[in-house]
Amino acid sequence: MALIALAFGLTLAVLLLELTLRLTDPIGRYYERETLHYFTSAIRYELPPPVPEGLPDEQRQALIAQLRDDPRLDGLLFVHKPDLDVSIGSFHLQTNSLGLRGPEVAMPKPADTFRVVMLGDSVTFGWGVDDEVTFARRLETTWNAGEPRTRLEVVNTGLPKYDTNQEAAMLRRIALPLDPDLVVLTYVTNDVSEPTRDTIHQLLTGEHPHPDEQIEIPNDLCSGLAEFVQPLLPATGALINRYTDIEARVQRVLPEGVSYSPETFGAGPRGWARSQRALLDIQAMCAGAGVPLVVFDHTLPRVESLRAFCDEHGIAYEPFYLSEQDLAQGITNSMLDSHCNAKGHDLLLQRMRAALERRGLLPPE
Repeated sequence: MALIALAFGLTLAVLLLELTLRLTDPIGRYYERETLHYFTSAIRYELPPPVPEGLPDEQRQALIAQLRDDPRLDGLLFVHKPDLDVSIGSFHLQTNSLGLRGPEVAMPKPADTFRVVMLGDSVTFGWGVDDEVTFARRLETTWNAGEPRTRLEVVNTGLPKYDTNQEAAMLRRIALPLDPDLVVLTYVTNDVSEPTRDTIHQLLTGEHPHPDEQIEIPNDLCSGLAEFVQPLLPATGALINRYTDIEARVQRVLPEGVSYSPETFGAGPRGWARSQRALLDIQAMCAGAGVPLVVFDHTLPRVESLRAFCDEHGIAYEPFYLSEQDLAQGITNSMLDSHCNAKGHDLLLQRMRAALERRGLLPPE
């Protein structure tokens, strides 16, 4: 009888936990719903048509091979719809006529204006917070609050899921024609480990373009338990999975004595090679336009090769990553959404502005 009562009590406690997690969402499960809403309502795609289902295998594979070489997969892939004014959920999104987050960008550039173009993904975009909170916009507003002789204008070209290759296309097609005085690129680990081209290819074909790179990561106690309860208790499963040690799990599939690094694992070698080419392309475009370029390293886990690459090729490099001490200060949107909240953006703003001023890349106040 006691065991029955205990089992009933535990079941009730778990159900109450699941209900609480769903109703109050303290761990941030809204992140997944908002991401889906964003990509279905705010994005205009520039993609080849998907490979139809139901084709004979030979014909299907021929179309997939053709798609693999389609130059459109090395372009922007997707952009914001212009002139948006929409609620994504936890934040509001407004775009200008160019489809960029923020106010209109005047052309020609007004006199006494120093224009900074920000390249990047969701970190630069400012996922989860309103535009005025992002480090990109606050660099502009805090500078101009002092009524300087030269007004600072920041153009935020960041789009979630972009990697260095889409950022190069963005610079070429949209950003450079805006006559910037400085280009700032925020570099993240996904640029290497999760090439956006692969995601789009899989979306269009239903098949990963490089199945040989797909490595099954063994479960630990938390991930295994989360996988078990997820079908019936998705919120509880997400909470449990939050405590998995992904780096330790990855380490278990590596040879003895080999440490994990994003640029050497899975898609990393190919992703890093593509990213290096894109960085050199961005550097060449900036040099050709006479515009300084700075790469801010926001990688976590760290892409240790980035600094050496930048140094070797004369690309200005600045550390911009968050330490464990930083993360312990409550600077992210939620347990499941590691993007910075307002406090995190304030921290990034201070570090970016200090680095740019130290390098003498901002105009005299």
